[in-house]
Amino acid sequence: MDYRKKGKLIYGGIVLSFFTVFIAIVLLERNIPYSSRAFLEYKIAPVFSKVSGTIEEIYVKNGDRVKEGEKVIGLDKSMYRASYISALGNFKKIENSLNGLSEDIKSSKDIVEKNKLIYERDKKDFAKFEKLYKNGYVNDIDYENAKVKMVQSEKTLKISENQLEQEIIKYGESKEENPELLSAQGNLERAKLDLEYTDIKAPIDGVVVMDQLYPNSLVKQGSTLFYIRDNDKMNVEVNLREKNIGAIKPGRKALVLFDGIPDRYFSGKVESMDKILADGYSNSSTLVNIPLDNRWVRDAGKVRVSIKMDKNPELENLVSGSKASVILLSPNDNGIYNFLAKIWINIIKVFNYVY
Repeated sequence: MDYRKKGKLIYGGIVLSFFTVFIAIVLLERNIPYSSRAFLEYKIAPVFSKVSGTIEEIYVKNGDRVKEGEKVIGLDKSMYRASYISALGNFKKIENSLNGLSEDIKSSKDIVEKNKLIYERDKKDFAKFEKLYKNGYVNDIDYENAKVKMVQSEKTLKISENQLEQEIIKYGESKEENPELLSAQGNLERAKLDLEYTDIKAPIDGVVVMDQLYPNSLVKQGSTLFYIRDNDKMNVEVNLREKNIGAIKPGRKALVLFDGIPDRYFSGKVESMDKILADGYSNSSTLVNIPLDNRWVRDAGKVRVSIKMDKNPELENLVSGSKASVILLSPNDNGIYNFLAKIWINIIKVFNYVY
């Protein structure tokens, strides 16, 4: 009888322990989620050439720190300098031509005004002669001469007016809006930019990541030469269970343990969570695909969470893609949960260090 009671107590204790451990795991998973499937991701910026040319100078080497706007590579400038000088000469030529055309317009306007006065005078004279001719006071020759003179002055006026109109059309509404000058100005600015682009500059502050780049190498427009790694923007990407999505908020503290530095953990904060995953997205042009799944218990859903690491010089020695383990601290800074989280991350630290 005693053995039966003891057996019941043992089995009861086992069941109670199982449920206690199960509840504890659920609470811990919901309040301090953990994942060993994380990796380090550096924010990098490509350094590329906006023009084609031959490398003349390389001012940096792999591992150098650079500032945004610092010159890192110099291309051969001779061809682009010649293009700039040619574009500048063409711009000046058109500008001078327009200045001369402006003076011609002023002169043509004066001529038109003068011809208008002459035409009006000859027109009045012809009207007089026409009246006298009808009354028989002038002969046919004088009448025809007055008429020819008026017609000739009218013709001269129209010629001067047409010339003025053509000059105004060629000049445009203003010098600044002249099509030829605008085209020449655009070519000049493009040539100037191309010349400036021969000095390739760093797009961000960071560390140079370069491999096999030599002087006299030919580079094409748009080709990436190397990268600059921003050590101030290091993020750890981790996949956490979907059930924790409600508690994953920007600013929540996290502890991160890297395989490359197994003897200590580092701190960071949740920066963002990806809202769109490949499994939940389809193009409008694709048909519905129902995956075959015969499992009784489906796999837990995962979400991608980005954790911004607190600045620490030791992290700069890690390479992009370094594996890591992540545990989030309690969202309301619960001392018990945070204590358990540190215990767990230290246990993982021991296993990582040994393994």
